Amino acid sequence: MTRFIKIALWTSAFALLMAAVPFLALPAAILWGSSLLIGALHLDTRGLTAIIILNVLIVSSLTGLNNTITLMCFFIIPAVMMSWWAQQGADYYFLQRWGVITAVIGVSLLLGWLYYKSGGLAMEQIEQQMQAQVEETIKYYEDSGMMALYEKQGLSSEEVKKALLSFMHAAIRHLPAFYYLQSIMAVFFMLFLASFLAQKRNLNRLIRKPFDQEIMPWQMAWVVIVGLVMWLWGRDQLSAIYYAGSNILLISVPIALYYGLAAIVYMIRRFQKRTRKILVIVLVVLSLLFTASAIIFLTVIGLFDSLLDYRRLRTKEE
Repeated sequence: MTRFIKIALWTSAFALLMAAVPFLALPAAILWGSSLLIGALHLDTRGLTAIIILNVLIVSSLTGLNNTITLMCFFIIPAVMMSWWAQQGADYYFLQRWGVITAVIGVSLLLGWLYYKSGGLAMEQIEQQMQAQVEETIKYYEDSGMMALYEKQGLSSEEVKKALLSFMHAAIRHLPAFYYLQSIMAVFFMLFLASFLAQKRNLNRLIRKPFDQEIMPWQMAWVVIVGLVMWLWGRDQLSAIYYAGSNILLISVPIALYYGLAAIVYMIRRFQKRTRKILVIVLVVLSLLFTASAIIFLTVIGLFDSLLDYRRLRTKEE
């Protein structure tokens, strides 16, 4: 009973923070999800269900219906599903895979519902607000004298306005990718933190492989390829296909980059200690000097490692 009360207090505190302080929703959700996962390793199904209901009631009592639904789709449902599976003995990578799938489904349903509810009106309102914001920014630049600096560089106020509108237009078109990334990141870090805490407590559960032994699921590589094809196909007209593809790539790149870095670490560790130090220094310096190229390089490594499995990690598992 004492353990149940402790877990209930910890999860309730993080649920309260997640609901009451919107700008801390993501880190609070990660802490809440990881504490719920640890709780799932100690509690039976009834105890875990009781804590989940208590936490959902706390969130719903502090936020309106729309915010509760948003938090449910982004963080709560993926964490709840992972906790139930963990309570039934599922391993780390099963939870990771299905947690991400649950997050993607949840965000997709939420975005679909919002689009169905508002149609194109919401996008039009955002674009109108964007136009007004750009006008205010240009006026501020002119009043503060900053516009004179741009004019010295050969840029007129109309050109600056056009550049700002183009940037904000692109950012709005890629909001779905940021929503998906936020939910996927929450799943990754919930599990990572829960795994760390489980190993600290010698629970022998939620065991992660060493970083250099991790490999991106091969299905994810094909998602990247589909996104690239759509991006190239619609690039000339900047059509919906183009933006769908670019959103898929924006979601996929950080994931492929992570696994590409794992592959590089694996390769470096095969060298002698002195050589490893030199390679690490060279790679860090090159990454700082050519950041965009380093991102592309690591992403491509992660993609081809997933398809070709040149570390033979899947072969070893079989």
